[in-house]
Amino acid sequence: MNRRSMLGIYTAVYAIFYSFCLYKNLGGATFPFFVIGTLCYIMLCTKEFGLTWKKDSIFAVVAVTLIGISQMLTGNTFIRIVNVLLVFLLLTYIILHQFSYDEKWHILRHFANILSTFFAGIYNIYAPVSDFMKYKNNKNAEGENKKSFPWYIIVITAVVCIPFLFIVIAMLSSADVVFANMWKKILDAIIIEGTWYKPVILSIFVFFFTYGIVAKLLKFPYSGEASVIKKYNPLIAMTAGVMFGSVYLIFSVIQIFYLFIGNFSLPNGYSYAQYAREGFFELLFVCALNLCMVLVGIILFDDNKKLKVILSVICGCTYIMTASSAFRMILYIRYYYFSFLRILVLWTLFVIFLLLTGLTIQIWKKDFKLFKYGIIVCSVCYIALAFSHIDAQITGWNLANSEKSNEFFLAPNTYDDYEYLHELSSDAIPALVKSGLLTNSEIVYFQEKYEDKEINLRNFNLSIYLAKKSLKEANFKSE
Repeated sequence: MNRRSMLGIYTAVYAIFYSFCLYKNLGGATFPFFVIGTLCYIMLCTKEFGLTWKKDSIFAVVAVTLIGISQMLTGNTFIRIVNVLLVFLLLTYIILHQFSYDEKWHILRHFANILSTFFAGIYNIYAPVSDFMKYKNNKNAEGENKKSFPWYIIVITAVVCIPFLFIVIAMLSSADVVFANMWKKILDAIIIEGTWYKPVILSIFVFFFTYGIVAKLLKFPYSGEASVIKKYNPLIAMTAGVMFGSVYLIFSVIQIFYLFIGNFSLPNGYSYAQYAREGFFELLFVCALNLCMVLVGIILFDDNKKLKVILSVICGCTYIMTASSAFRMILYIRYYYFSFLRILVLWTLFVIFLLLTGLTIQIWKKDFKLFKYGIIVCSVCYIALAFSHIDAQITGWNLANSEKSNEFFLAPNTYDDYEYLHELSSDAIPALVKSGLLTNSEIVYFQEKYEDKEINLRNFNLSIYLAKKSLKEANFKSE
């Protein structure tokens, strides 16, 4: 068999494996196996086409595996959705890195090619058919299998005719009610009673989509040459930088002398909580905007020492804005307690701080690998968040001030927002049960909520298992 035939076999096996792992099961025990199986598929394709596995892929491989494992450990919907998105993003990055020459790419080209690689599976979805036709033509040209029955012609013709066949059926159904009722019964039997065809369709789509990506990267690998970007006069960036930087400097001075070392005296009519919440989201937006502004200044404008100084000043001011945002959010939490969104905001600020550090280094060191630095920073920080079981932590932290005063919190009353805790994921259930604050009716409510979560080897989720176990033990004790 030639290499394209082996690619077809590998991809067909992978497509079936994909459907087995992920069909109606994005949060179960098979998710990490899907990740590992995808990595094995990439390695097999790399080896089959005589390419060397790049050693610097090891971090991305470890990161995507850990994220895959975290999927079966949590019941937090947000974390699980982000896990899926990041796993597919990192897997796309890995396959792109293995089949391309990306050593000299800048950060924007990395993002553009990752996006292009994903869409390659769509616009190159016909690749298995075209490769098979070429294979058959080559074999016939060599005088082999001349008398073999051309079954592939039947398959291809049938696939092409299917959409037109549905149109004809629809037209005939509108013309004859008996004919329409017959097809309605057939479709109801397939769609409502039958489920076998859905994973089959998923496997077929995954086969064509995945084969299209690999075939595209093998036929037209992305060039390793440094992309040429038109550079603009740095005076443009310097002018804009001075204008924005001047405003940022004034704001930063106010934060330093008024917020950080000014004994936190507030205008009349303001409470600390009101002050913290009022400016937080605006500051977060400006911090993100500054990251983009500095990145554009680095990439699109000619190298200039004065421009570097201006961009560095903007970075310095952004550090202060980030610190101000974090301080405001912490102050707000001390009055209104923890929530998942508030923790996520603090996490985002920390990531912005680290990315800002990488940008600052990039300003003065052009050969700094900013994209790889960003991959490492975001992966490590996210893995820490994904494995933290933050819902359980929030429950424990907030309930610590439910009966006795806690020095961290400044709220006038003890914590009593149990309704919010009840809305958290299964991660929070063991902590809620341990607190002893759940009534019998609440225990029954949670048991009914999770009783339809049937656990088997395929969809096993540790968070849901521990939640059901703790609820069962709590119910037993209450009896």
